[in-house]
Amino acid sequence: MSKMSELSMMLDDLIACGTKLAETARALKEFYSSDEQEQPAPDKKTSGKKTSKKQEAPAQAPDPAPQPEPAKEYSKEDVRRILAAKANEAEGIYKAQVKALVQKYGNGGSLTDVKPEDYAALAQEAEGIGHA
Repeated sequence: MSKMSELSMMLDDLIACGTKLAETARALKEFYSSDEQEQPAPDKKTSGKKTSKKQEAPAQAPDPAPQPEPAKEYSKEDVRRILAAKANEAEGIYKAQVKALVQKYGNGGSLTDVKPEDYAALAQEAEGIGHA
């Protein structure tokens, strides 16, 4: 792979990362902006009665259960880019592991043999190579 194509892949990854960061920032801004506008309704049971100091403090609502992130959709090109980057990382020491991983998901040992529904799992495992 030439240095220019490698640089191009890295720039594409950087652009994708920046886009995802901007989307996350917008979602957080929207989430926290909508919470400020919502005011809790006064409790009708205690509105006419004298309350103790314990009851005056608003009860903290339990945190909603964290929602699992939807699985990221990967195209064949995305997976190919991730695998190529991992295979070329650290002077190619992970090349054999990447090849074995592709063989695990695609019986023929080629990315064309991998089913599209397995792209996310393959990409996730590939990103984990070298971090254990």
